Amino acid sequence: MRRALSSFAACLLALALALPLHASQTDVEVQNLAAQLDQLSADPVLGNLALGEQARARDAINTLREAGRRERPHYLFMAQQRVALARAAAQAEADQRQLDQLQREHDHIMLEAAQADAEAARAELARQRLQYQAAVEQAQMLQQQGAASAQEAQQAQAEAEQARQLAAAQARAAALAKREADLAEQATRALRGDSGTTSAASSSGGSLHLPDSAFESGSDTISASRTRRLAEFAQAHVGQSIRITPRAAQGLRVLAGRRAVAVRDALIAGGADASRIHIRAVESGGEGASVEVTAGP
Repeated sequence: MRRALSSFAACLLALALALPLHASQTDVEVQNLAAQLDQLSADPVLGNLALGEQARARDAINTLREAGRRERPHYLFMAQQRVALARAAAQAEADQRQLDQLQREHDHIMLEAAQADAEAARAELARQRLQYQAAVEQAQMLQQQGAASAQEAQQAQAEAEQARQLAAAQARAAALAKREADLAEQATRALRGDSGTTSAASSSGGSLHLPDSAFESGSDTISASRTRRLAEFAQAHVGQSIRITPRAAQGLRVLAGRRAVAVRDALIAGGADASRIHIRAVESGGEGASVEVTAGP
């Protein structure tokens, strides 16, 4: 009897000693998890991100603090996972925001480059116009002074060359101005994340696919063979509406828009009616920056 009472007393003593140790361990683990979560909340970059996950992690810590001895291992695991998930979610959201910002900056740079090209073309046009005006004034002066017929013929030839150069410069400036406007529209749609809806070509229409390899690498210059095919396509579908749909992989939306404008210019050069050509918004998908051309009534 005495021996049984002694054993029971020893068990009670061991239990009494174990309880403070268990409580101490629980407090340390709760404090560590709470400190990790507080550090995440105080982070100047991550603190305001994934707030829902942070709130769930804090609830898990509070549940762990109130859990009994038997339930504690489960709630400790859940609290640890919630804290880790909150940090991972905040980091992922921060990375996505940085990626979006880089994409916007890239599109802006490409648009500025197109605007710079158009400005250079306008400057060249102004220079050609001044040269042409000078040539005209020189011709008038020679006529007034009664220059010899040979000199007049030579000057007339010079005037014709100047007129040809002026016409070519005007055509280049008009094409670049149109390309700048189209590229600005395509870049704006890309920044907004807009996408067009592609309709199937009718039975009387046709289609032509220009993959990434149909253009010079990183450029909107179309290969010679594809340019001829575009001219043939334009002749084959005179009087029909032509839809141009650019498609781009990640980070190539601006390049796809520029290539779509180049395809439109090639179709017009081949004889297509500019008023019946429609460029759709850039669609995501595929490899590189490709262009799909379809014709219909």
